Amino acid sequence: MGFNNANSAQAEILVIGDEVISGFIVDTNSKFLGQRIFELGMRVSRITKIGDDSSAIQECVENALERSDWIILTGGLGATHDDITKSVVMKVFGSNLRRDEKVAAMLQEIFKRRNRDIPDSVQTQCEVPDNCRVLYNEVGTAPGFRFEKKGHVLFCLPGVPHEMKHLFEQYIAPEISKHSHQVFTQRILKTTGISEAGLWEKVGSIAELQKKVNIASLPSHLGVRIRLSCNEATKEEGEAAIDEAEQELMGKIGQYVYGRNEELLEEIVGQLLTEKSMTLATAESCTGGLIGHRVTQISGSSKYFKEGFVVYSNDAKVSRLGVDQNTLEKYGAVSEPVARLMAEGVCRVSRADIGVSVTGIAGPTGGSEEKPVGLTYIAVSDSKGTWCGKYIYTHDRIKNKERVAQTALNLVRLKLLGLLREENENAKLP
Repeated sequence: MGFNNANSAQAEILVIGDEVISGFIVDTNSKFLGQRIFELGMRVSRITKIGDDSSAIQECVENALERSDWIILTGGLGATHDDITKSVVMKVFGSNLRRDEKVAAMLQEIFKRRNRDIPDSVQTQCEVPDNCRVLYNEVGTAPGFRFEKKGHVLFCLPGVPHEMKHLFEQYIAPEISKHSHQVFTQRILKTTGISEAGLWEKVGSIAELQKKVNIASLPSHLGVRIRLSCNEATKEEGEAAIDEAEQELMGKIGQYVYGRNEELLEEIVGQLLTEKSMTLATAESCTGGLIGHRVTQISGSSKYFKEGFVVYSNDAKVSRLGVDQNTLEKYGAVSEPVARLMAEGVCRVSRADIGVSVTGIAGPTGGSEEKPVGLTYIAVSDSKGTWCGKYIYTHDRIKNKERVAQTALNLVRLKLLGLLREENENAKLP
């Protein structure tokens, strides 16, 4: 959800291919193009996906040329029977074919390296429209094209992602940059532990913030990312505007923000443990080792991660962590008393400074009226005591495991920051 977007220049993206609209392949090209065009200071007005139908492609191209300053088309430039983009675009621009010797030489070099002859079908790539600028493709066989009509520019790029990206960066990005008099700046604030609705309720009105920066709310099952962006005359002005907006947001939702841009939650937890010279151990049931996996994805984690126990069965909880058998029988494995004993037990046996435990019903089966699917208890223990929270997730097993691991790591973060308070208990997540 975007709250504001005031860029003036208008671009449009066309994605060609039956394989895209049928769902056989995931369209990543429009995602890349949309992001890069926005970063270059231009607004993307629409993204259209079209099958391999010549009349439909022609209609979309002609309409795009009427309404948009810049059109980036991707797909259908190969050498197979369904690659019809070149012939359709030639009709729109009244083109004839000519042989391009540079394309021919590049193809010759490519197939020489492969120790193969150039197939007859690929030879057609040497034939290019006579009224366009050729975008020479050093990483593939299909060249791209640049057409212009009444001040409207159409770029045709191959659909292979790495070829498309190469030609975009080499030819299109520099040209768009020349037409932009502003510098794009953005920053991502990563939050977790609160729903999107709850987050923006705490923020309140964003009317004043919108005057400083563009704000986008990007939710997922692991948290909400807030993208702050702006186009200013200089990078310094952009950073200053974003700093001001971030400071205002942090005053309202600071405890939920765990990182910025590419920072990972497990990375932040590792930094805090290192700064405080503390160690961590994990006791996992429903997550099956996912928390330990995430912690050890960070280089240098051996300095602060002691060990992890995957105590999936009740017997393992008793024998490995010393969980009381009577407590298990009385309350069941998925309960607050057992979660507390697991966290305390893993601290004791590993001699770690902090222990975190999780026990729950990941689903989609195994629940009851008293203990529904998604019910999870997470406990964090240290020398000062043990904290435990109750959470209700969904029926999606994979997402439940990922959410539990995310929540557990965040609780460790809050514990290390001294922000883990009893009023955080009994959270009900979306």
